[in-house]
This record gives sequence, C-alpha cells and structure tokens, in this order.
Amino acid sequence: MKAKTAILLLALLLPASPAPADARRDFAEAGRLYGQGRFAAALALYGRVAGASRDWRVPYNIGNCHYKLGDYLQAKVHYLRARKLRPLEPAIARNLAMTDRRFLDEARLPEPGFVERSLQALESRVSLDALSALLLLAALLFNLLLFRLLTRGRQRRLLYALGFTLLLLAGLGACHAGRTAAASRRDVAVIAAEEASLRSGPGTGNTVLFKVHRGLEVRVIDRSGPWLQVTASESIAGWIEADRLILI
Repeated sequence: MKAKTAILLLALLLPASPAPADARRDFAEAGRLYGQGRFAAALALYGRVAGASRDWRVPYNIGNCHYKLGDYLQAKVHYLRARKLRPLEPAIARNLAMTDRRFLDEARLPEPGFVERSLQALESRVSLDALSALLLLAALLFNLLLFRLLTRGRQRRLLYALGFTLLLLAGLGACHAGRTAAASRRDVAVIAAEEASLRSGPGTGNTVLFKVHRGLEVRVIDRSGPWLQVTASESIAGWIEADRLILI
C-alpha cells in the first residue's frame, strides 16, 4: 500500500512531457517535408513545435531550414540557440562553422576554461527537464525520510540518509537554479545590420573603434539604455545600438 502511495505521489509530482503528442507529430512531419526538399513548409511546422519543446534539435532543424532557404543570418541565430541548449554538440559546431563562411567577419571569442567545459559536458548529458525530474525525486525522497524520522524516532541510518538527501536536494536545487538563469540570460548576440560601428562609449558622439558586419557573433558584457557593450575577440570590443543586434 505504501509503495502504491509513493508511486502515485511520484506520478503527480513529475513534470508533464515537454513535447506533447501533436508537437511530436509536427516534428516528425517537418522532418519528412525537409527530406522532400520542402524547406519552407518544414520551417513552418518546426516553428509551431518550438513553443512546446526545449529539445535542441528544434532550433537546430530550424537553422537547417533557414540555411537551405539562403537566410544565413537566421540559420546562425538558430544554431546558436541550439548550442545554448546543447553546448558541445558536434553537429551544431559543424553547421556554425559552415554558416560562418557566408559572412565577412569571424569571431574569435575566448575558449571556455576547464571548469566551464566540464559544466557544458554535464549540461549536454542531462537536460533541464531531466534535472527538474531529479530535483522532484530528491524532494519526494527527503519528505518520505523526514516522515519516517518523525514517526519512527531518531535512527542513526535514517539520520545519515536524511542528511545526504538534504545535501543532494540543495545541490540539485542550486544546479537547477543556475541552469534556469543561464537559459534566460541573453549574453550572446549576432550583428543584424549589414555594417555597424563599435564605439568607445554608449552614444553616437563617441569615437568609432571598429566596423563590424552582418553575422558576427559577439558577447554582451554591459548595458546602458539602448546601447550594449560587446566583444568579438580579446582585441575587438565596443558599444553598439541594441537594435543592430539579435540577442540569443
């Protein structure tokens, strides 16, 4: 009876599927249309799926459709959105490199360090939805152990298990909060204008330091009203109007 109750509680606590049946059907149909070379029709279906899924393959496939249709800027934007969800996916890196050859400028952003790459590797293997499910399982286990502690007394093994579960819950909670914040953070952008100026300060009265072109990936490092301070390499940085960028 207790096992059945626990299973029922678990079923109630687990999140709903991020890709409902109709979204899965649209995704499969979009893939079929893409295979037939009907890229615009596939793009429309992938666009419908995008709002119902956090799967990296959705923006990745949207990027593929844009590339086939010759819209290389939107292809790059969606490849970067896919990379945000799956940082170390080789297919995304290959397609980004292929798309970059269509633009004049090449970004030379600093490579991530060992710790950041390790976190990216973990993120590539454990999705945010899976992390949410693990967090809910840890919360359920903690509550079950706490209940047993309150009803059966202070047994040493039970106290150890409760302490370990509390640490696990805290770690998963911190990781989930960090991943959620990172997913909503928009600190990568692509130059949308054919040509734009990077200035020494926020405002048109400041000195032009560099000229950059459409498709260049930049990292946002500061904000001031409608102006963003961005960097494209260790030696190229400046302020640019936000409306000349597409934020990722």
